[in-house]
Amino acid sequence: MYFLFILGTAGSGKSYLTSALAEWLEDHELSVTRVNLDPAVEWLPYSPDVDVRDYVEVRKVMEKYGLGPNGALITSVDMLVSYIDKIRDEIEALRSNYVIVDTPGQLELFAFRQSGPYITSLISQGYKSLAIYLIDSFFTHQPTSFVSALLLAISVHLRLGIPQIHVLSKSDLISSDRIEKVQTWLSDPLSLIDEIEQDKVSRSLRDVAIQIEKILGETGLVGEVIPVSSKTGEGLDELYGEIQRILAGGEDYLTEEASGPL
Repeated sequence: MYFLFILGTAGSGKSYLTSALAEWLEDHELSVTRVNLDPAVEWLPYSPDVDVRDYVEVRKVMEKYGLGPNGALITSVDMLVSYIDKIRDEIEALRSNYVIVDTPGQLELFAFRQSGPYITSLISQGYKSLAIYLIDSFFTHQPTSFVSALLLAISVHLRLGIPQIHVLSKSDLISSDRIEKVQTWLSDPLSLIDEIEQDKVSRSLRDVAIQIEKILGETGLVGEVIPVSSKTGEGLDELYGEIQRILAGGEDYLTEEASGPL
């Protein structure tokens, strides 16, 4: 089994990508386990095969402990640690080629609390895993906003400590020219710095954005950002290719027999 953790800010399209990628894999005759790891979600565009709401649900936590929505969500995510063995047993019983884990909508409550990385590590222990981080295409309209999105992506990478693919989500909502500009920014950091200089924010904020971009460029941690549309399916082929490059060293799982742990 390969574990794919879908992460991103609220509204970036995590659940829709979970649905679209799972359908793409199944269309290519690969088995998939869809895992909902969000105890607060009320609706999903897919039917989860494993659902944490069977163990912890935010509304019930609110009622039992007299907590508000935010406090209940924090408590619920922390409580999930107690059920990881059961959740993992459910996943392993299905023995799928891929396990796609749809993480909680509030990124900061999952990635930046101790419970999030701990859950990620335990649930995939013994199997190869990676994170697919979604950068909302909304952030491409302003260079300083794009830099802030890249910084958050790297922060998540540092927290989880597993290989990470960066996806430009909702690519159908922006023009091909805008996508090309983003690719230019990534391949030529000086072009991004030039546009930051012209951004309509304060001089101090421009200076901070430029320094962040220089550091990101030097480390090479961001690399490629793959434009993907969960609505049209654009980019899913490229995303799968990058998943295979990282997890299987380029060997295509489409040519392998479905089996147990790899």
